[in-house]
Amino acid sequence: MKNVKSQSARNGYTEKAGVLTATDANKVKAIKLSAKALKAHLQKAFAILIERTEQVMFDSTSAAGMENIAFDLQVFQKSSKYLPSLYIDNVVKNVTSSLQPISRVSGKKSTAKEDPSWSTLQLLETDEMDTQLLIDGYISKNENRLSNVLYSLQRRVEFISNAKELKVANNPFAPSVLMRTYVDLIKGESFSKEASKILFKTFDSVVLENIGDVLEEINELFIKTDILPTLKKEGIKKADSDKAHGTKGNSASGGVAQGASNQPQGTATPGQKGQSNDGVSSGIEPALYSSLVEMAEMYRVQSGEELVTGGLRVSGTQLPTGELISTLTTIQKKSSLAGVDVKESVRSQIGESLQVEGNRPPYVEQDEILIDVIAMFFDLILQDKHLPDAVRSIIAQLQIPILKVVMIDKKFFAKKGHPARHFLNSLSRAGLGVSEKSLQIRNAVFEKMEELVNRVLMEFDDDIEIFVELVEEFDIFMEQQQRQINLLEDRSRKESKSAEQLELTKRQAAYEIALRLQGKSIPEFVRLFLDDAWKDVLVLALLRRDREPNETHQCLSVLERLVTSATKPNDEQASTEIHEGWDILKKDIRDGLENISYDFHESTPFINELEAWHELILTAETDEQVQHASEESNIILVNFDKKICAASLEEDLLQELEGAMSTMPKDKYSKQANNIKIGDWVQYKNSDGLLLRAKFSWKSSVTLKCLFVNDRGAKAMDISIADLAEELRQHRVSLVGQEKAPLVERVLLGMKKLMKSKEAEPCMS
Repeated sequence: MKNVKSQSARNGYTEKAGVLTATDANKVKAIKLSAKALKAHLQKAFAILIERTEQVMFDSTSAAGMENIAFDLQVFQKSSKYLPSLYIDNVVKNVTSSLQPISRVSGKKSTAKEDPSWSTLQLLETDEMDTQLLIDGYISKNENRLSNVLYSLQRRVEFISNAKELKVANNPFAPSVLMRTYVDLIKGESFSKEASKILFKTFDSVVLENIGDVLEEINELFIKTDILPTLKKEGIKKADSDKAHGTKGNSASGGVAQGASNQPQGTATPGQKGQSNDGVSSGIEPALYSSLVEMAEMYRVQSGEELVTGGLRVSGTQLPTGELISTLTTIQKKSSLAGVDVKESVRSQIGESLQVEGNRPPYVEQDEILIDVIAMFFDLILQDKHLPDAVRSIIAQLQIPILKVVMIDKKFFAKKGHPARHFLNSLSRAGLGVSEKSLQIRNAVFEKMEELVNRVLMEFDDDIEIFVELVEEFDIFMEQQQRQINLLEDRSRKESKSAEQLELTKRQAAYEIALRLQGKSIPEFVRLFLDDAWKDVLVLALLRRDREPNETHQCLSVLERLVTSATKPNDEQASTEIHEGWDILKKDIRDGLENISYDFHESTPFINELEAWHELILTAETDEQVQHASEESNIILVNFDKKICAASLEEDLLQELEGAMSTMPKDKYSKQANNIKIGDWVQYKNSDGLLLRAKFSWKSSVTLKCLFVNDRGAKAMDISIADLAEELRQHRVSLVGQEKAPLVERVLLGMKKLMKSKEAEPCMS
């Protein structure tokens, strides 16, 4: 009995539903013991951590690009005298404060603790983001590895604090809390980026990778002090379970011995539709069961007699539901080892397992109905355009487990929150961006999906609570993955916006130059200088105009004076201004070029050539003399129209955009491209012929350029609306869209549409 209780505690359950099994004294004792155990582990770990970190830093001092590590090593040696104790104190405080019971009246903790919200992260610099992704990687790796014990500890902490639900980020034993406590301390010191990465890596390898044993020890301490939480279980009513497993004497599930027959059982006749052998639907409401019968009949008509019988003769005594479920479990376990052939029908698999010399027993009518409804259900999943082929194949492996679920628990079709439905929906939602490339590089999300499906095949017998546990584990995993995906997607958007901002700034610089050249005639060498050098000076000034507005004003002033000085003056005063302003103009040109690190020696020929040109135009009396002198000096004059750009850059861009949009054909592909929404997925082939998926992440309001990211948040495509429409038109890209409804709801709706010609059936929620 003791062993049973211990095992139950490890799984997070207690036999006394809704009753506290630990006194307040036991809770206090558990808190102290857990804090003491964690403190002892950390003290030993930090002794090793300090030694290893010093060694790694010392070895890195001679590496290229790590010149600052010698200074970092000195900082670490000083800080290591107080950092360990400070860190351990903070961790122990996290444990004791997080485990303080919540007031039953107010519902608030006695010691408030902020929840570090990763959803409010501002855009980080690239270096910071790289470091953050590194930290998230360490956390994710360890929390996945320790998911079982962390789940148990999380529930025990909830029990002690009377919390309804504890977030992973608030579990004081979680790697996320342990790592971030360390990160906060390290950020308070003056370590370089390289040294910080070393510190985080050694913390992961020394502290986190060896934390499992102490967490198991703490879990055992909680068990010994009667910290045995009661988890909410939907459970199956015993009556339903008995019916599903075919209790003797129950004709609805166990079946009454029937005579030999070659007629397949389960085809409802007009007087018995919606009923099983004893005249009731065994847990399924009559109206809903009637709809299921109609679906099954339609599926049989479409599939043919051969599929219904599995190519076997149906005769003998009716097979009880419990025995059918046992047969399904055997097939399921074999499939987990040998692989699932999703092309082979469930009927064929069952019949092959039960047949003796080409004969198989008839099934209970309700089982016949459910087999065909689930077959139809999974046929539609295999046709779902939202899901990539690989994800459809993974989900299709669950056909037998889901068939068992609907036989055991009749709420599957009626209840949106059913754990098995939730599991299917979670797999579908997570797999939307999976591609052939994801399979090649062993994408973490896809691997997790494979792992969970395999666990269902290996472990699911008749307790649907396994789906509750797997959904929670998968949700935690995807939350961690999503943080990293969001960071990368934010970076991708920021890079695209920055690239467009740079492009628009270059356009503005070119526009400002063109605006001042309208109607002018200047030497070609001046035009080349403006295009090749001064435009870059102006771009830099425009990019910094929010911080240094005077720099932009000065840059434009130099541009105007330079253009004026390169044209023939109209009067004596203009000639005097060119002559007197030359030294200042020359200095301002050199200062501007210095801002972009322009080679001084390369600018000297231009300055000399410009000075010579000034002497020529200042001594020439007429335009004809200027023309003649320029020809003799091999200087080409460039004439600019009076109207070479629009009244404003915005108008110029708008005219271009309208021109591009007007050339787009008025067809469905242009409409698709224009109406694409943030979050929509597209499918396309890369240069290697691999089928990829990308999500629409951002569209410029100025140029209508679109950014698509892959399933990890990295940039996949940068394309204009017009080019996207053309790719759709040429069928090089296809629009997938996004999940507007969960998978199960989509499939049930599809099943209803197939029956639209029949009488209206009860709504399946």
